[in-house]
Amino acid sequence: MKAQFLEMADSTNLSQDNPWVLVASLANPSIEVYKLQNTDFCVKVIAELNCTMETAFDLLSDITRRVEWDDLCEESGIIEVIDNATKIQFMRTKGVWPASPRDTLVLAHVERLPDGRYLNVAQSVEHPDCPPRDAENIVRMEAKISGQVVGPTLDNQPGMCRVVQVADGDLKGWIPKSVIGFIATKSVPNSFKKLDTILKVLEQKTVSTVLALAEGTADVVAQRKDEKSSEIEVDGDVAVGSVTDLPTPSAAAATSVTMVRRSVPKPRASLLSRIRTILDWWSPYMVTILFILKMHRLIKAKKQLEYFYG
Repeated sequence: MKAQFLEMADSTNLSQDNPWVLVASLANPSIEVYKLQNTDFCVKVIAELNCTMETAFDLLSDITRRVEWDDLCEESGIIEVIDNATKIQFMRTKGVWPASPRDTLVLAHVERLPDGRYLNVAQSVEHPDCPPRDAENIVRMEAKISGQVVGPTLDNQPGMCRVVQVADGDLKGWIPKSVIGFIATKSVPNSFKKLDTILKVLEQKTVSTVLALAEGTADVVAQRKDEKSSEIEVDGDVAVGSVTDLPTPSAAAATSVTMVRRSVPKPRASLLSRIRTILDWWSPYMVTILFILKMHRLIKAKKQLEYFYG
């Protein structure tokens, strides 16, 4: 699972026949979205975000907070904790008309890579506590491989990090190509822009809480934090630790369902932004409707000519 994800995340092209094709890009922050050619849905995002690696990784790897930045996420949660580095997680997406909502159930694992980057990787599994919800018209999609790898920017800019997210999946059921295009070119880059807005105002971490728990070092780091915070200023030099937000790990629960329904309040959008959103949403269908109307007129004109000259 890890090797497969890193091959996709780090490659420029998997093969000559299957290149990554740029389908969307934003500046400030730099966000690029690529689609793997000759696939139904395999998308890679490369983003340079205004925060430390640790701040970005802890938010990205927390499935219960995905509703805060992913515009398509309707609800998410943890189904079972396997250990401090591995969980079974659930996420449901909103339906993008005319397609039905989707959900997915994955085994997610976090670890520190030998090169210093942080990895969060996931793959579809089955679990008796989270069966498919066909009766609710929710399609269970398959995550062949997905996740993020977080590291420094290529030019090592201080206070910034580079996130590569890959989502290779089988969306199952019927879904128009226009919806897939909307997700890749509009929803995904806008979600990462929202993510950057959230991350840059958070307290910037220098130690990852998630990895400290996964590696079993949270006790040691938390103790060091307490010791540092109790030290006083001596001869004008302040001895204060830079480690923040590290809880003491508890034993992993055998099974815990913590479904989180979307509850983040949405800011009031201006009239102009609402109109732009509606146009973005409907543009693929407007083009199709205009094409059908044009063909109808051409057929009608052809029949009239045949009638007159017939």
